[in-house]
This record gives sequence, C-alpha cells and structure tokens, in this order.
Amino acid sequence: MAYGNTTKDGTGTFYHIVVTADGHQIVRLAGWSSSVQADEADDNSDKEFTVPANTEWEILSIWIEFVSTAVVGDRQLCVEIQDDSDDVILQVRAGAVQAASSTRYYTFAPSVVDLTAFRDTDYLSTAFPAGLVLPAGCDVRVYDNAAVDAAADDMNVQMLVRTRSV
Repeated sequence: MAYGNTTKDGTGTFYHIVVTADGHQIVRLAGWSSSVQADEADDNSDKEFTVPANTEWEILSIWIEFVSTAVVGDRQLCVEIQDDSDDVILQVRAGAVQAASSTRYYTFAPSVVDLTAFRDTDYLSTAFPAGLVLPAGCDVRVYDNAAVDAAADDMNVQMLVRTRSV
C-alpha cells in the first residue's frame, strides 16, 4: 500500500510525494510521467526521435542493441541532441568502437560508469548529462558516427524519457 500527497516548495514548484508501505519515500515533479520511445526497425543504424509539440522530454536512459554486418570497419555509436533547426547542441560518443560481424549492447544514461572497453565482451555504458530537459521540436539522434554500413547494420533503440505537456 502506498499513499501520496502533492506539495509545493518555496519556489512554487509542485512535487508528488509517495510513501510506500515499507516507509520509502518517492518524490516526483508533478505533471511528469515516464514513457518509452522505441525504434526497432532493422537495416538502419541512424535513428531519430523528435519531441512532440507542446511536450518536454527528460532523457532517463537509452538502451541500444547493435548488430554490425560483415562489412569491414569500426562503428562508433553516438547520441546527438539537436535543436528544432537541426543544430547540434550536445553530442555524446561511446567510449569504444564496435568491429564488423558483432553484436553489442549499450546504455547511455546519467550516473553510469563511463566505460572505454566492453564489459563481459559485449556491454558498454556511457555517461549522459542528468537533468537535460528537451523542448518540443528537439531531436534525439542515435547513430553510427562512422556510417560504415548504415543501410544494413541493425540498431534497436529503447529510450526511457520523463515527459510532460507544456
């Protein structure tokens, strides 16, 4: 059982506070909810997500499953934030490259270890700025920075965002 209450701090910001049955307190900004933005189409290593009109997103995490073809070349995954004119305002690159004919798993998120080598042969995490709120019209682009075999490599992206209407 949990109970909740909405409160306002001295700055006028509203928070929703939930206390679980075991006494743990969970605090959320009122009006925010979580959603998953996903693109699992094969034969494409360049994905783009656009923040809808009248909406804001805060990126909580990005999970990527990337299968490279046999075409020779090192792939380097990149997450790029673009404004509504497609100007780059942030770019975060994975700390290691991926070779041909391999499957790797990536996490881009705040507070993760920024790895420069694959852990357990196939997992890489990359730190991403916390608290970055994207206004409507911004794009989140996830892609192979080297574009080795962009039309044939398989990239599946699951992005967890906190979202609210504005």
